[in-house]
Amino acid sequence: MTGIWHEDSTGWKPLAPQGFPGEHLLHDNVEKAPEMLPIPGRPRLIVVGREVLCGTGRADLVAVDADTGQPVIIEIKLRKNADRRHVFTQVLDYARIIYRLTPAAFEDLLRPHIVRRGFTSLLEMVETGVQDGSVTSDVFQAKLTRCLGEGRVRCVVVVDEAPDHLVAMAGYLQDVSNDRLDIDLVTVTAYEVGGVRVLVPQLVEPVRLPPVSVAPTAVELERLAVEPAVSRSREAKPVRGAEPFESGIATANAKDVPGLRRLYEWACRLEEEGLVTLYTTVGVTGRWALNLRIPGQQRGMVTVWNDNGPFLTSFRSVIDAVAPKALARLDELIPGEVKMGGYVRSPITDELLSVFRDAYLEALAH
Repeated sequence: MTGIWHEDSTGWKPLAPQGFPGEHLLHDNVEKAPEMLPIPGRPRLIVVGREVLCGTGRADLVAVDADTGQPVIIEIKLRKNADRRHVFTQVLDYARIIYRLTPAAFEDLLRPHIVRRGFTSLLEMVETGVQDGSVTSDVFQAKLTRCLGEGRVRCVVVVDEAPDHLVAMAGYLQDVSNDRLDIDLVTVTAYEVGGVRVLVPQLVEPVRLPPVSVAPTAVELERLAVEPAVSRSREAKPVRGAEPFESGIATANAKDVPGLRRLYEWACRLEEEGLVTLYTTVGVTGRWALNLRIPGQQRGMVTVWNDNGPFLTSFRSVIDAVAPKALARLDELIPGEVKMGGYVRSPITDELLSVFRDAYLEALAH
């Protein structure tokens, strides 16, 4: 778990989070510095409205990506807010309102906020927010028109703590949505360090299982029917270390063992080098997943699978956020195969593994 550690007379201890007295404070922080949000693709967000009326509700913050023209809805919820369970319903409802508005209608929606901030147009707000001359009227207008016309909207949920059900919902929405709807879940934790308030934002990347490659057998279906749900949920939780994954290699077909051991040993070498932290998840249908997490984080760029054979899955948004140089090399090496949780179908060569290692090196220097 990401956090801040300090040393006292008894050794190193995690600093206790201070929390936020009210949601308005987290609103203020994100509004003043939206660039703190570790969103994949590193968009240049310009906040253009707060408490924006969308249908019968009000979106906490509405922004636009200065580089792509994509509208971005940011919804903020604290742990103590009773509505937090429904935050994805809210943010998707606001996205529905914005979906396929014309540029003129989108600007009309924001008009009170544009005027209140002393601007005459949305473009003027964006140009002032960027301040480097890189945004021109014609280009930005064309990009905004395209995003609105295609229904491209980004939804960002910001919380002070991400419970399991929110993480699971984020993963589900990411899995079932198309490339026109981006869903991000971000935690922001507050600390007091030497009398200074410090915020630690973190992108939450749900662990998502790839589709089952074969249908469950009758025996497996019978076991799932009688097995208590609580025991299944425990079985699916990741545990620290690679030992359970190594044990699972012994159950694989003999022809798959060399490939599985090769990937297992590669992952262990990366952990010995301090580049990754290994976690194993054992699935209910006889699948083992070895997740190579970025040290100090709950997300990884690669997962090794023992699933009727040795496989790799990659997590494009994570690689894009922390290792863009390595991502460019991967796209050249295996075009179209670096996806969000998708299997790499090309042969797993030493060169490919080397580039993934370089990605973790790049992440540590990020």
